[in-house]
Amino acid sequence: MFLIDDLLLAPFKGFNFIMSTLRKVAEEQWTDDAPLKEQLLALQLQLDEGELTEEQYLEAEASILREIREVQRRKIELAGGDPDALEGGLSGAVQEGSHAEITWDPNQE
Repeated sequence: MFLIDDLLLAPFKGFNFIMSTLRKVAEEQWTDDAPLKEQLLALQLQLDEGELTEEQYLEAEASILREIREVQRRKIELAGGDPDALEGGLSGAVQEGSHAEITWDPNQE
């Protein structure tokens, strides 16, 4: 009886496996920010080589950074978190006007 069940359900199990694999690949591509970071590095090189003006660089950089933030939001959503909870500058970056100070004494161990 189990052999007959396995034979009858094999096409459905195979289809489910293919669909879950495709879903995983799509999620990985949807949340991959490596190409955006590569674009950002290429943009910096273009600025350094004089191919772009400062204004062109700033516009393109802002666009890429928006896309990176959107990818980060997607990652948080897929992980089950609330992406809006992190909007208040809780990313770990020190923002202008935060009055953060760093003191370092090279003589102190």
